[in-house]
Amino acid sequence: MVRRPRPAAPELRADPVQARVTAHTRGPLLVVGGPGTGKTTVLVEAVAARIAEGVDPERILVLTFGRRGAAALRDRIEARIAGDPGRIVHEPLVRTFHAYAFGLLRRAAADRGEPAPRLLTGPEQDLIIRELLAVVEDPESADTIGWPEELRPALPTRAFAQQLRDLMQRAAERGVGPIELAGYADRLGRRDWSAAARFLREYVEVLALRDATTRGSVAYDPAELVRAASGLLADEPGLLAAERRRLAFVYVDELAETDPAQLDLLAQVAGGGKPLVAFADPDSSIFGFRGADPGGIATFPERFRTVSGGPAETITLHTNYRAAPALLTAASGVARRMRGPITHRLMFPPAPLDPPAPLDPPAPLDPPAPLDPPAPL
Repeated sequence: MVRRPRPAAPELRADPVQARVTAHTRGPLLVVGGPGTGKTTVLVEAVAARIAEGVDPERILVLTFGRRGAAALRDRIEARIAGDPGRIVHEPLVRTFHAYAFGLLRRAAADRGEPAPRLLTGPEQDLIIRELLAVVEDPESADTIGWPEELRPALPTRAFAQQLRDLMQRAAERGVGPIELAGYADRLGRRDWSAAARFLREYVEVLALRDATTRGSVAYDPAELVRAASGLLADEPGLLAAERRRLAFVYVDELAETDPAQLDLLAQVAGGGKPLVAFADPDSSIFGFRGADPGGIATFPERFRTVSGGPAETITLHTNYRAAPALLTAASGVARRMRGPITHRLMFPPAPLDPPAPLDPPAPLDPPAPLDPPAPL
């Protein structure tokens, strides 16, 4: 097998705002900008700058959303620091929030001498859910869930199982358990949510029973991973303190794609004025169906405060290096009419380069001396 070549790392442009972000090493910082303003390029350059300054790569954590994005960002950072010999990184520089949370749980299990946790796949979850839903169709079994009559025809279908799994995942990401979900159902008059709350309680009990029969190996679904890691750090202050000491710098790409559980975990390991730089475009959040909440961008400065207690600084990137000037002019006209904050939407093309100084005109040549007349014959 031949490893694909690393992509060429683009050079950081002579942009003073980008240079300011790259040089940031104290406290939290939020960097906001639209597409083409160089957010990811600045992140790569900032990580390379910290490594060039002598920071151990093992003490730098870069978090992003999605495995594909993490792999692409990892390749760019490796390409940027490829010329630094002797740098051996045992842990990946870039991780998804779920991979980082799973690593914390696995490390804690190893320290306690327990079996490593395992991750439930989507098909496994669907199988468990459909097995529990099949109990309702069994004439010899009592329906302890109490599904509404209008939903009973849908219970055997795969689509209903998938929607029920999505509901449980969104609840887990927001720390909503069976009791809280039942409370929401009562206040909103949602009989389907009330039944889902009872189903969620039974689902958790079945998972706990499965864990007990697999020699103590705990199984987590992806939505539970981050909440479980946050709970672990809250229950073990020593582990949290060790992790905070280990991490010297934390960078977050695509902050708009994070959910509340991921922001809670980030606040635990990188709060309290720790060097943290987060990059975001409030308009680029496209994974709301998976729980992403771009509202975390607006609350970032107040939630991640400096050591002195002040809100985190926010820097906006306005120079767009990707789009043509005509396109930026048209996009700005549309952006001014959109609802919500528009500060980050105002983008401008890079300033034109200064023309070269004109060359000094050549000094005039001296006129040639007149020739002497020829001597007479």
